[in-house]
Amino acid sequence: MAYRVIIRCPDAEDIIKLLKQKHGPDYSRVWRIDGRTIGVFSFERSGTPFPFGVYVRLITLEHDKASERCDITILGAGGSMIGVAELDPPKAGPVPDLVRMAKERGWEIHIEEAKIESRGSQCPNCGSAYVYSKEKVQADGSVVCQNCGKPFMIQE
Repeated sequence: MAYRVIIRCPDAEDIIKLLKQKHGPDYSRVWRIDGRTIGVFSFERSGTPFPFGVYVRLITLEHDKASERCDITILGAGGSMIGVAELDPPKAGPVPDLVRMAKERGWEIHIEEAKIESRGSQCPNCGSAYVYSKEKVQADGSVVCQNCGKPFMIQE
């Protein structure tokens, strides 16, 4: 199952620090573009004690400074188990950690199941390739590149 966590906070630095250290030790990358902070974090394990082989957790973060909205998506992939995003022991995964952080700081938080409907495309301006969720695609079929911040039309 994929999760979407929305937190109202003035900046995402504490969240980024948590995700980098605890939930994205294998890869983390953060960009800051025009008042937005975008982050990608991954955690991969193979040879787990489970009979599922390899599993990966991918976390994306987008924080908008103006609206103080931090949108985090947590997706598990790999293995043969649905819901691998939460393979951690109870109360130790990214969702409980984010809830705990929000409560400690008095931030508003909302958690829901993420509906992953996406399309991928390569930015003609910088060449980066991404998968965009349906909600990021504008009515005219354009998206804003997560790397360079320039809009472009998604190719079907």
